[in-house]
Amino acid sequence: MATVFGYGRHSTDKQGLTEEAQQVKVESYIRSTLPHLAYGGWLYDSAVSGKKPLFERPEGRNLLVLAQPGDHLVWAKLDRAFRSVVDGASTLAMLAHKGVYVHSLDLGLDTSTAVGRCVCTVMLAFAELEREYASERTQEALGAKKRAGLPYGGGVPIGWKKIGKGKDGRFVPDPVERSQAIAIAEMRAEGSSQEEIVTELRGLRRPCGREWHRESVRRAILAASLQFPKAVTESELQSLVAT
Repeated sequence: MATVFGYGRHSTDKQGLTEEAQQVKVESYIRSTLPHLAYGGWLYDSAVSGKKPLFERPEGRNLLVLAQPGDHLVWAKLDRAFRSVVDGASTLAMLAHKGVYVHSLDLGLDTSTAVGRCVCTVMLAFAELEREYASERTQEALGAKKRAGLPYGGGVPIGWKKIGKGKDGRFVPDPVERSQAIAIAEMRAEGSSQEEIVTELRGLRRPCGREWHRESVRRAILAASLQFPKAVTESELQSLVAT
């Protein structure tokens, strides 16, 4: 026989009364709508932030273990289970794959029905769209920083060093690395291959502590030839592919 579980959560001890309100609502729904199912009990995460994913919470983990294919989960509000629509969509997809049905009473969501599954599919689509928008916004922000010569990502241009953190971070010239890069460019101009240069530099470390390798040697040659720009385009990098 399939089983139905009730679930609830609150964030702080000051919200203790909310457990009773959630439990009454959930169990009333189960009695009226799912009387044919065995009741597996009420699982409640007390003083647990909604920022923590459902299955990383103490009772959430129990829920994942207990719920088997064909079982149902019921909660009063979507925000009691999930930290965001994106988080909710991914968790619903996991439960659907396991064959577990979900009822969120605030949305009238019931994934055991065709309409409920349709709503879930729409939620997944919007969540994926939000992820793509977030990715685009991140790339645009990084691109703007790169064009402005500001620190972005984890990379530091050859011949520069980063000082400061966050919004206060900026690049300043690194004279030691610049002298190394100029020497590398001179070795290349004299006919040494990149592999020969790497061999020659073995044991010599950059100011950041890393050793010179084929890719950093290639970038050093380009940086020295362009007088150490803060940003290098992909086309400029490709110009040295054959060197």
